[in-house]
Amino acid sequence: MEAFHLGPVTIYSYGLVMAASAALAFALTAWQGKKQGLKPGTVSWFAVLSIPLALLFARIGYCLVMLDWLLDQGFDFLWQFNRGGYMLYGALLGGVLAGALTAKITRQPISGILDAAAAPTALMIVLARMAEPLVNLGYGYDIEEWFDPFEEKCMIAWEDPSILFRFPLGEQNYYGVWCFAVYLPEAITALVIFFILIFLKKRKPGGKALLMLLLYAGTQAFWESMRQDAVLKWGFVRASQLFSGIAVLIVLIISWRMLPKPQHKRSLLWRGVSCILLSCGVIMAMEFALEQKIGFLTWMRMDVCYAVMALGCLGLIFSVLPVWKKAFPADNP
Repeated sequence: MEAFHLGPVTIYSYGLVMAASAALAFALTAWQGKKQGLKPGTVSWFAVLSIPLALLFARIGYCLVMLDWLLDQGFDFLWQFNRGGYMLYGALLGGVLAGALTAKITRQPISGILDAAAAPTALMIVLARMAEPLVNLGYGYDIEEWFDPFEEKCMIAWEDPSILFRFPLGEQNYYGVWCFAVYLPEAITALVIFFILIFLKKRKPGGKALLMLLLYAGTQAFWESMRQDAVLKWGFVRASQLFSGIAVLIVLIISWRMLPKPQHKRSLLWRGVSCILLSCGVIMAMEFALEQKIGFLTWMRMDVCYAVMALGCLGLIFSVLPVWKKAFPADNP
């Protein structure tokens, strides 16, 4: 959706919202950085570095998943940023690299920089999700099909669910079909994460950034399954779900390595890894059940599958949370 033209340059509504959200996020990062005692100029360096790196790696992530399509389009597409196509996990990676470079330039630990950027990143995700309808994204299942008694997709049969054909429960997609507005609960989830991080008691450096990644990855594994538009996949594997599992594992490993020596036991690490793998197995099984590819689970309706999947996603978070709490205890008042 176009907003206006600035000479030969077309300014798109989504890009305008993202630019405004980035400005707000950096202002909040400056406030957080001041509270955490970052050196003057740190946030300026981080802003200058993170904008191009986040865009670049978000683009690279998208192109790697869509490699077959990219080969047809030509590699010039990689640099045509105005054509859309980004992956949020790529942007997060770009932000981490920007934090590492900023830490090297300003000669201070990366942990404090990433902690300052944690809550602002969650807020930027909120605004990015809310802007998705501008580019016809963020929609879930067709509401009529979901409740259709003859489709037998849901435990609740509802011949006329038209009462849901309105915001905030439903929204019309590009084809005029009323679908669940998945972008809204995604935005609300990110907003909850934002407030958790803002009101989090002071922790050991690095704890806030890791908690943000853990909570986002654990919840996004669920919401990504609900999305039914322009989902990035490798075959039948949803890329964001895969990266969510990897992100949770990374948080576990870093948290374990940060434990005090008396608690630094391999059994604790392997217990966490086992719980993560079990949770991922539950999520994967429910994905197959949704597509009716597991014979003994064909009785499960989609709402039941998603209820079980939600438990699996909570399992991801609680597989790591106890280790994170031990590694990053709250400072005593």
